[in-house]
Amino acid sequence: MNFRILLCVLLQYEVIVFASGQTFPIVNTPSGPIKGVVVPTLGKDIVQFRNIPYAKPPVGNLRFEKPLPVEPWTETLDGTVFGPSCIQDKSFYPELWENMPENPELTEDCLQLNVYVPGSVLNDVKKPVMFWIHGGGFILGNSWESDGSLIAMKDVIVVTINYRLGLFGFLSTGDTSLPSNFGLWDMIEALKWVNQNIASFGGDPESVTIFGESAGGFAVSYLAVIPSTAGLFKRIIPQSGSAVGFMGIAPNPAGVANAAGKALGCIADENEDISNKNLIVCLKTKSADELLNIQQNPGIQYTDTFSLLPQIWPIIDGELLRRSPYDSLNYPDSEESSYFRSLDMMTGTTSNEGSLLSIIMSELQEPMGFNITEGIPTTVLCDVVAPTLAKEMFNDDTVVSDLLCKEYTAANIKQQGRNIANLYSDAWFNAPTVQLLEFHSKHNKNANTYQYLYTQTLTFPYAIPEYPWMEGAGHSTELVYMFGPKGMNEMDASLSTNEGRAFTDVLVNYWTNFAKSGNPNGDGLVQWKEFTPDNRNYMELKFQPIPGQNLYGKRIKYLLQEIPNKLKKNVKTEL
Repeated sequence: MNFRILLCVLLQYEVIVFASGQTFPIVNTPSGPIKGVVVPTLGKDIVQFRNIPYAKPPVGNLRFEKPLPVEPWTETLDGTVFGPSCIQDKSFYPELWENMPENPELTEDCLQLNVYVPGSVLNDVKKPVMFWIHGGGFILGNSWESDGSLIAMKDVIVVTINYRLGLFGFLSTGDTSLPSNFGLWDMIEALKWVNQNIASFGGDPESVTIFGESAGGFAVSYLAVIPSTAGLFKRIIPQSGSAVGFMGIAPNPAGVANAAGKALGCIADENEDISNKNLIVCLKTKSADELLNIQQNPGIQYTDTFSLLPQIWPIIDGELLRRSPYDSLNYPDSEESSYFRSLDMMTGTTSNEGSLLSIIMSELQEPMGFNITEGIPTTVLCDVVAPTLAKEMFNDDTVVSDLLCKEYTAANIKQQGRNIANLYSDAWFNAPTVQLLEFHSKHNKNANTYQYLYTQTLTFPYAIPEYPWMEGAGHSTELVYMFGPKGMNEMDASLSTNEGRAFTDVLVNYWTNFAKSGNPNGDGLVQWKEFTPDNRNYMELKFQPIPGQNLYGKRIKYLLQEIPNKLKKNVKTEL
């Protein structure tokens, strides 16, 4: 049976069994009373409060607008069943949606969150809060796919949220007509709800850690450079996502809006001159299905040519993001830098973030005549990947492309595939994460900085296809251990062994210790030393964690120092 189908079946069985015959506690919050459900997890009761609205439904005239605070209610809210997901394309993982154990509905009215409380709800106890932001490239995902129960067992309260995705969350005209970043505004509104209500669940609003993976990791790092979020969280854990990389800001938001307008008939003629305000008025009249269907059109979610830059992504809106996160943090006296460096940070990547190439490269197999199962040929590196990265990361057409082609060329197709995966990993994830660490730790005596590399591989496919020539832990594989044990630890022998369960405990202890104190260390754990620009300490996370230093030092130095230096010399030579 497919892994995701089996997971859904098991979760469905548990929800049915545990929800029946259990008490339904009610908590009174400033927003109103909420009824939860008790779900036993490994011998301990976790109280789940599901489908809690944190903002008004962003429908009708509120589409493409900042979220408005939810109005308080008086009757008890039924929080025993998970709510719908935000509008997204189900074709990415059809088997997941076909065997949905929870609510399979997609709707614009999706701004809800879930709260996981360990044991009884005691509002006189202040527990640390961990606020999870799901991944999915800002176009996929939902609040309930990651079960917060296991993490909550470590005496913290976990919150998981929905936020607007795709065009609904990130469409922008690039000016004041539609500045966008609505998905980020949703996250902030959810954090405000937590700040005002979490004490009723026994949570401490002054001890909130935001963490997220992939797009969720990027989102965490965006929120950490927005000074207006001060007071909403204290610590951050960006997992496989750093906003300071070359893909940190959407490259052409106005072009995406224009393409959407043409695809939906709001711009009837190629040469028609329509104001952005009128364009938005027109787009608000379109159905959710119409907007979702055109996301796959060229110029909207992807371009006509090969690109490594996402099109639907956060933008510089002049309010949340006044400049690119890199420019903000590269100026140490900026308000953004001062705020960012006041937060404790733990961040890292997996050892094979390049597993994402299986999605990107599949489109090149037929036109370039190769089979990705065997590897990736050098022609793909030198004719496609290197020129694209040279242009999009370094704003250079020839010099950098030649350098990358020479540096990453390999003799055989399997090693060539690994080299291209490493280049992609470094450009998208590893180098930007190191930059984030350097910005955070330099001369910083007010907050803690920690780096990790997750290397524990799986013995079964998870989320993203992997091929025999690939090495290391693929993108997002840490989530299997982090968000067990219900269902996930029953999927495969490698997870259900004593060694696998022990590793789950180690991983969750590191995360929750950090949320409690800003320091991941604790009794029985391998000591994790802080990262500084001088020692560059990191922790390799696997069954037996191992401390290390200067992760991928040569590769990172090549991208961040050697290539820029060669470009400068080339410019001087030309002058």
